[in-house]
Amino acid sequence: MPRLTTTRALAATAAALVVTVLAGCGNATPDRASAPAQSGSADTAQAQAGNGDWLLRFTTAEGEDGEQARAVYVQYNPTTGAAQSRALPRVTASDASQDEQVLMVSADHRWAIPDTGVPGSESRTGKLTLYSLTSDATESLDIRALTGHPDLKAVGWAFDPTHAGLLRVVDTGLGVWKVDLAAKSATQEGTLPRRDGWIFGNGFDKATGEPYIESIDSDQTEPAGNGDSDTRPVEREGGTLLRYDGEPLDALPKPPCGFAGGFRYADGSAWLFCADTPSIAAYQAAKDGATWHRFGTPSQSVVPNAAAELTFALPPVA
Repeated sequence: MPRLTTTRALAATAAALVVTVLAGCGNATPDRASAPAQSGSADTAQAQAGNGDWLLRFTTAEGEDGEQARAVYVQYNPTTGAAQSRALPRVTASDASQDEQVLMVSADHRWAIPDTGVPGSESRTGKLTLYSLTSDATESLDIRALTGHPDLKAVGWAFDPTHAGLLRVVDTGLGVWKVDLAAKSATQEGTLPRRDGWIFGNGFDKATGEPYIESIDSDQTEPAGNGDSDTRPVEREGGTLLRYDGEPLDALPKPPCGFAGGFRYADGSAWLFCADTPSIAAYQAAKDGATWHRFGTPSQSVVPNAAAELTFALPPVA
């Protein structure tokens, strides 16, 4: 089954299960294992990451059948406990896979987009909306004015994972545009190939942010390596994303909570953010450490009630 079909099917199934659990409990937040009391701080090589704003993304399951998802971003400083959140508009049948969702945030953690698929209303007008993660502001991106093509219709977009303020936009003609948000300019980077039995399904390589086409009846993609069989870890800022689904974490101690996400640095040390309660609590584990150690100050109540995933946690931007 092609990546796009599989992703949507799995997302719909997971969302429906979450809503079923919520419905059985009225309006209460679903039960999650409680985090233990504070037990000290870990002495790791990445301790300095504690005094900065981590960016956490929660994905909610909403709607009568859980068919809608919303990204809620939280910037959280583990040392001070300060946190602020920004909820984006709801999306129905998101095109972005879980790994691709990290491309919906700019490399400097300042801007976000709701999905890798451009909303139909914005595609028709050429006015694309960016959402600030530091305030409630939005910014309108006139892609037609920037490209010099008055009839251009954007269908897919994603941020570059390493260059702050760089956004790639794909149009209906499969043209690929590099948009520099600071310079307010756009240049055509290339054109995706067309061939029978292949589509552009709003997919972008999680490592490069570049778009790819995919076969409608197999796992093949071009460039290769982006299908359902892709097991590459998501690498960012000197480490990899750490997702917790209840299964043991490789070379790390058992998490102190049941609902969490984190980040593993290249030296083997790791951070984990527990969200069993409305507050976020931070933990550290040293390389080959036997336990997680509580760090800093929990946040105020910022975890969304309908949170189904803690999709990623990105370290403070240098």
